[in-house]
Amino acid sequence: MSVFADKKFEELDWISQATEPIDSQLNEVLASIPDETIIDFDLYKQIVGDSYSMDLSVDRCLNWSVNKYCVIQHLSWEQRDALKPCFEFQMDDNIILDFEKKTISGQIKFVKTQYTMDEKVLEGMLGRQGIEAIGSMYFSGAGLSRANEIMELLTKCESGLRTRSERRKRATIKQRLITLFKNNEWKIKDTELANKVGHWIKDYVCNGNLAALSNFCRLKVMTHKDQPIYSMEEVK
Repeated sequence: MSVFADKKFEELDWISQATEPIDSQLNEVLASIPDETIIDFDLYKQIVGDSYSMDLSVDRCLNWSVNKYCVIQHLSWEQRDALKPCFEFQMDDNIILDFEKKTISGQIKFVKTQYTMDEKVLEGMLGRQGIEAIGSMYFSGAGLSRANEIMELLTKCESGLRTRSERRKRATIKQRLITLFKNNEWKIKDTELANKVGHWIKDYVCNGNLAALSNFCRLKVMTHKDQPIYSMEEVK
């Protein structure tokens, strides 16, 4: 099989290939969490833990649910914020929390209200973590020429190519990626793959990592097919 084959795209059913939905590990996280969780006193204590604040919030219930049910636990704050609108509390009126008897009178439920992530939300997340990595990219010497290589591959980076300033080169690369993902020029349809782009760029420019450059170039070659990209065979 070609190293430029997109195995994930090939495994999609014909409807998904036609509609080109954005894929994200957040959908796996969402699917792993139960549709509803009834919160009794013991569970309430687990969720709030040893915090000074004893408030029960969607944030806390979501964090507890991710830790308990999900294989994927290393989520960014942005990813957790994106998941929050998918859940809500449903409860009886006049809930009474009795710490002496260790009981909750009335029922409190943590309920899933969405079963897949909103496409617009996922679109807005494409490449964002990688772009943040570019913001902390510092380089000099050979890194300047490597930054030029990346800008030539990204295209539309003329202002960065004309300068010797590290700061301006970094800003040019970052702004180009922001525009690229805003318009999804490369038709990347997987949020995790999109985030890798910025990390590959940083690793090559700062450290000269040739595997990172190879992965970036492979992805760029795949864009010439003018079809959605869900996965690629990476060099480690």
